[in-house]
Amino acid sequence: MRDDDGAAGRFHTDGPTRRRVLAGVTGLGLTTLVGAAQDPAVAATATAKVASGATAKPPPPTTELLAVSGPGQPRWLSVPMSRIVVNPYDFNQTSSEVEQNSGPELPLSVGYYAHNQAIRVPSLLSLYVRPAGEPDPKPPAVVFADDFDDLSPQWSAEPGVVATTANSRLTMTLPDSAPNPWGALSRTLTVDVDAYPVVTVDVTSVAGAWALKVNEGDAPVDTVVQGDTTATGTFSYDLRKVTGWSGTRTFSLRLFVVQKNAPLVVDRIAVQAEPTSWLEPAKDFTTTWRPQALEFSAHYASGGGVRGRDQFHDAASLTRVLAVSDVAGGGRKLTLAGRFSGEIALDGRGVLTVRGDAFGYSLTLGRETRVRYYADETDLRAGGPELDAPPPSGYWGVEVPARDLTVGIGFAYAGEGSARSAQRALDAARPDAADRDQARWTAYWNAELERVPRPRDFTLPGVPADGVGPDDVTATYYRAWHFLAANTLPEAPEVGYHHPQVATGKPSMWNYGAEGARPSASWDSLLGIQYLGYLRPDVAWSSFEGLMSLVDGDGKLGGESLPSRKAQTAWMLYSVTGDRARLAGIYADLRRYLLWAQENPRWIFGDHDIPDERDAEFVVSLIVDFGYAERIAAVVGETGDVAFWRTRKEQLTRDYGSWFFPADGPSPTLQYHYVEGSHADSPGNTLWVCTGLHLPQLSARQRDLLVARFRASFSPEATLAGFGFPDVKAPDVTYTTYGLLENGLTAEADAFVQANIRDIVRAGSFAEVYDDPPGGPVGTGVRPSMFGAVNLVDFVWLRNGCRADDGAPVFVRLSGEADGGVSGLTYQGRRFDVEVDGAAGFILLSGAAIAGSSRCRRLSAPVGVSVPLPEDCAR
Repeated sequence: MRDDDGAAGRFHTDGPTRRRVLAGVTGLGLTTLVGAAQDPAVAATATAKVASGATAKPPPPTTELLAVSGPGQPRWLSVPMSRIVVNPYDFNQTSSEVEQNSGPELPLSVGYYAHNQAIRVPSLLSLYVRPAGEPDPKPPAVVFADDFDDLSPQWSAEPGVVATTANSRLTMTLPDSAPNPWGALSRTLTVDVDAYPVVTVDVTSVAGAWALKVNEGDAPVDTVVQGDTTATGTFSYDLRKVTGWSGTRTFSLRLFVVQKNAPLVVDRIAVQAEPTSWLEPAKDFTTTWRPQALEFSAHYASGGGVRGRDQFHDAASLTRVLAVSDVAGGGRKLTLAGRFSGEIALDGRGVLTVRGDAFGYSLTLGRETRVRYYADETDLRAGGPELDAPPPSGYWGVEVPARDLTVGIGFAYAGEGSARSAQRALDAARPDAADRDQARWTAYWNAELERVPRPRDFTLPGVPADGVGPDDVTATYYRAWHFLAANTLPEAPEVGYHHPQVATGKPSMWNYGAEGARPSASWDSLLGIQYLGYLRPDVAWSSFEGLMSLVDGDGKLGGESLPSRKAQTAWMLYSVTGDRARLAGIYADLRRYLLWAQENPRWIFGDHDIPDERDAEFVVSLIVDFGYAERIAAVVGETGDVAFWRTRKEQLTRDYGSWFFPADGPSPTLQYHYVEGSHADSPGNTLWVCTGLHLPQLSARQRDLLVARFRASFSPEATLAGFGFPDVKAPDVTYTTYGLLENGLTAEADAFVQANIRDIVRAGSFAEVYDDPPGGPVGTGVRPSMFGAVNLVDFVWLRNGCRADDGAPVFVRLSGEADGGVSGLTYQGRRFDVEVDGAAGFILLSGAAIAGSSRCRRLSAPVGVSVPLPEDCAR
């Protein structure tokens, strides 16, 4: 059917009326699906299922289900409300988590959030076997080195790059006048890369990011040695592995500074032979990821081995547990070592403490320990030269007996007190603590997983399996919830921010949000908050209230300006918890923000701010948010604003039609329109544009153009259903899916959902965006990211008959005979369970949130129709 305006009737979130329609499914050779006939026998079967409590609920998951070994495993670890991330991931690199955060030296790296900073400490702790006797260190031969006593004229700066030297350090900056937010300093070298394969760079500090590339001749694209990174310290790269080169090569070595007015300071850059290692790393090792610990084992060429794990003692401290076997023979010992930057000192209790501007950390190394200091990792591994005094940054090492040991690592942000980190380290190293902590965290995560809403169906029958089975989907679904729970950060009193945060991607160290809550992106974090409402509603509300408290008097929220999901988040939290007072408490901030967003429907970040730009992705999200604002106004008693938001929504919908559906132009559908002509209009990205299918008042022409654009790329047999970077991003994928359903394209929606579930699993990471290179799907952009996790949860729920986007119970069946359901959902603070009876065509409900009559607990649900819980059926 069609409404008077030509738009297909469908369920929408924009007001008190919900409309439903069953539309035919056409096109692309997909089978047309229809609802099951409601004959007496079918109805009787459904009634009997309700009476008997339906099918048995799936058993609760445990941490064992989530454990992963091998090259695709995660390597990060954190716990709720901790500032600490073990093994944070540098998403600017193409290497995997295993490649970045494991190795024969068994490294433990850390990320820490404090004072509006996200700080990395790579290789905070590592382990070697120390041979008997004393080392005879020989530095590697060097073919090229620059200590930057002055700036050699052989370096060439790209336009806009300002390069200076002082105190034997190079500083690179990009002023506002620079043509690009990146630029390189280059030098041509001729090197026998078989004899001198290693490039080393000593980065003292970086305010933005840096990168290192090489170019042999005039290649149009540089070869990336080090992608954009915010890390500091000494870095070494094997040119043979990065480039595939051998023999003598002439190439340009290119050091990049990234971001304007963000200086990069470098001490030294060199090309040298492979260093020799007197200290012995493992000849082979294995690692296993579990929610409660990172386990490892290693064997050494000289004999013996270690088993161990890295785990949290509490939110402010870690423990490394080592079980050593058959290493002590022949006078061998162990060397504990670590990289540091800052003031470093050993106290009389054998606690080594490192202090920086934002935080400090301490390690328990044992009484009567002698600490040796080295300029870099090469000197550490060679056994020297040792330094008489610790440098501002470098490496430390201590030798310890080759027997079982426990190392406690404590942390404290600047302002907590200088003794806090040391005491926390001592507490984490107590002999009786490690096993008890492991059992406690295992029990904690098992209990948390038991609280997670449990789907019944993890099958993907509508797309090629490509190696993904129901068990893989199940494990990834619960890993998504673990990620969501572990992704929270505590209050930050040191910067005056007294709310928890749901980070954009805690292990990614993304930190570009509003001051005070920089780890929280005002898009990614909001989607996480929506789902955290089912698991930890108070934390979800507090996190949302904190973000809204940062909306300024003009309505702007600082940091990266992103499409609005704020009204939707407020409505979902209210629907799940029933907390009207908290909804009313954020309304004034929400109102200011939405009005600001209407005047600025575009991406604003750094120096990207084009006032006349109109972005369809932003406009669609805001129109939908105006619909939620209309409902919120009615609930909180702002009755005059109900019509206000409706009028705003209608006007913006008219603007949407005039901006993005030109009669003539570069494309019949646009993502980018410039109202004053400052730039050329652009069709942009397909799925970002197709979010418009989710709008309630599309004209027939607009709807047909959007469907045609979707179908032009859609391929249900292909990876990610025919889409890739930068299209496949959670907010766009989900809004497009809802739009497909609301326009009667149920089979397309089902195939799209199943392909995305499968390929998130195949990619092996929760990412901001997914791509489809020939080797299979991969995560790109910020990762680990909240987007990938909530996308998977949303789509698994959809496959099980539950729409999450409204907060209030709304149900939809995607296919004819499929059963399913989700248990442990929440509405207005009360629990309820859902079962999908595919054969009968019913949604079967139970639980305290649902009224007891059969009319309320057995809802007819034709395929493709979004069915809301009747208003009088909620308790």
